[in-house]
Amino acid sequence: MTAVAEIRALVVTRDAELTTTFTHLSREFGISAQRSSGTNGGVPKELTLSKYEALVIDFDTIPQTVPIFTTIRQSPANRNAVVFAVVSSEDTRQRAKDQGATFLLERPLERDGLRRVLQAAYGLMTSERRRYFRCSIELPVQLVRDSGEELDCRTINISSNGMAVNGPAPFEGGEKLHIALSLPKSGSQVRGRATVVWDDKHGKTGLSVECANSQMQRELDTWLDAQFHPNIGR
Repeated sequence: MTAVAEIRALVVTRDAELTTTFTHLSREFGISAQRSSGTNGGVPKELTLSKYEALVIDFDTIPQTVPIFTTIRQSPANRNAVVFAVVSSEDTRQRAKDQGATFLLERPLERDGLRRVLQAAYGLMTSERRRYFRCSIELPVQLVRDSGEELDCRTINISSNGMAVNGPAPFEGGEKLHIALSLPKSGSQVRGRATVVWDDKHGKTGLSVECANSQMQRELDTWLDAQFHPNIGR
């Protein structure tokens, strides 16, 4: 079983020292930070290509920050990202607040202070990552068509509201299925209704899943939490 739960941060700055300091300290919290390749103005192209749980925006070296915030809030993937604003004056401090920064980092950056801010932000970042978390695991799962046909499949990955499976037969988009599987170690049974979201006609199928009741959903979420948190380094 593998599970990718790494928190990702994009650092938008022209200050190499800021990048080095943030990258080094953020590793203590399981955060993988990268510096944006576009720091000469405009919106970093990385925001349109990838999902990030956090952004660091240097208000002292990046003059045009409003378009960046606009892009973040309009992005389905990044609209809930935690935004750290690096500031050094009352003007930049106020602009960062007005534009919607989540946390302020005051220059000169002190390692203990930065560590405290990261600690305070950690829960927000992991919560955002958890929403998108898919646990890669192969488990037996039974799918039953409304006709009564039973199909023994195996999961590819599982999330809170869906899964991908390998199966012996293709499905039609929108097809409704009954689903049942057992979660390892917990012994919990998950049953519910599934809807086919996609099918590649070569044995792989994506399903959205609605658990039969709220108790099963809680047990599934608890199991996913257990798979998620060991992969966050602190």
